[in-house]
Amino acid sequence: MTLREIAALVAGRLLATENAEDVDIRSVRSMAEAGPTDLTFLANPKYKNELGKIKAGAILLSEPAEGISIPQIVVGDPYLALARVMQLLYPLPRAISGIHPDAHIASDASISPEAQVDAGVTVAYGARIGKGTLIFPNVYIGRNAVIGENCLIYPGVVIREECVIGNRVIVQPNAVIGSDGFGYAVDREGRRHKIPQIGKVIIHDDVEIGAGATIDRATFGETVVGRGTKIDNLVQIAHNVRIGEDCVIVAQAGISGSSRLGHRVILAGQAGVVGHIEIGNDSIIGAQSGVAQSLPEKSRVTGSPAVPHALWLRIQAILKDLPSILVRFRTVEKAIERKEERGKDD
Repeated sequence: MTLREIAALVAGRLLATENAEDVDIRSVRSMAEAGPTDLTFLANPKYKNELGKIKAGAILLSEPAEGISIPQIVVGDPYLALARVMQLLYPLPRAISGIHPDAHIASDASISPEAQVDAGVTVAYGARIGKGTLIFPNVYIGRNAVIGENCLIYPGVVIREECVIGNRVIVQPNAVIGSDGFGYAVDREGRRHKIPQIGKVIIHDDVEIGAGATIDRATFGETVVGRGTKIDNLVQIAHNVRIGEDCVIVAQAGISGSSRLGHRVILAGQAGVVGHIEIGNDSIIGAQSGVAQSLPEKSRVTGSPAVPHALWLRIQAILKDLPSILVRFRTVEKAIERKEERGKDD
């Protein structure tokens, strides 16, 4: 891509000499690594002092920089612009129509002639796969499961019976969709008896599910992941959870059964949500937080148990002083005890 083409793609303002407009950009690299045929970017102001050292073919930034000679493309959001450029320079894999002879396809499964199914894939009875979808090797697709159009299902994924996957969904390796929810009844002797999980999972369009993530099927009804939500690696989503649109669930987070997340909720790494609560739209849950009660819209909480983020910051600020505070408290306590003892003697 030329610099002129890149500037047009991201609706940016190109600051360069006339001859530089046709410079060919072949890859994207960091500021430290970029060379004459690479595009780089500045999204974090703390790296602004490094601009004079870069040798890239061009840079994406949010405002013009003085003192550098390389072409600049000025955009409102350099990181978003970078994503658009990279989507063209490094496109996702695309399906090449056909079913590998070593795939195991049930006789009544329906697979679009424009889909690709690789070696070792098992597609069970009644399953359906839409056009443009690429199923990588060693994937299991269960009975009556439905996968939409232009999806990428990477190796080792399990999509169990009756589950429904929308369009343009990406499922990273070894994720499991539709595993049994964790449900047991206890008898008088303390023995646990499995409750059959007879519901399903519904994944809406444009969702991405990370490697090793697990999404449990509902006990009854549906576990739902809303359009555009992004789920990181090693996330656990329990039965009957409902997640809204454009949420971000970061690695090792866990959502317990029947909880509901609104739209655009962010769960940071290792955050946990107890069952049967609701988290309002546009809320942010800090890393390693434990949420034990419902939260209104636009909540910002951190800690375990989770408290408002501003309060959590105040708590953290005094933690380092607790030992000295304890010493002073005990000194004052002893002084009061001595004074009380003298009062008794009088």
